[in-house]
Amino acid sequence: MQARKSLMNFFEEMIKSRRSSNECHEDFLQSMLDRDPLDDERLDDAEIMDNMLTLIIAGQTTTAAAMMWSVKFLDENKEAQNMLRVSTNTQLIIKINILHPKMITKQ
Repeated sequence: MQARKSLMNFFEEMIKSRRSSNECHEDFLQSMLDRDPLDDERLDDAEIMDNMLTLIIAGQTTTAAAMMWSVKFLDENKEAQNMLRVSTNTQLIIKINILHPKMITKQ
């Protein structure tokens, strides 16, 4: 319950800050602040905070499930695993060479 209370307090501060600012963000919170339900009433802060909490909880579960299935798929498909490894290593080498041009990595 303390974690939920801390999150809700954090959300409340974020909402207050956004409502008092003229800045426009392209994120979930902004979409909730701008949203008008069918009867043209704005969502109140409690509804927005509940939606944000749901997103965090659902996001944690779906991310964990996606990671689990990815690991299972890669374990069962060595060819895909090797392709991913080569692609990841190639991207890493490219980034290292961009960040540190004098460190040319040879393979």
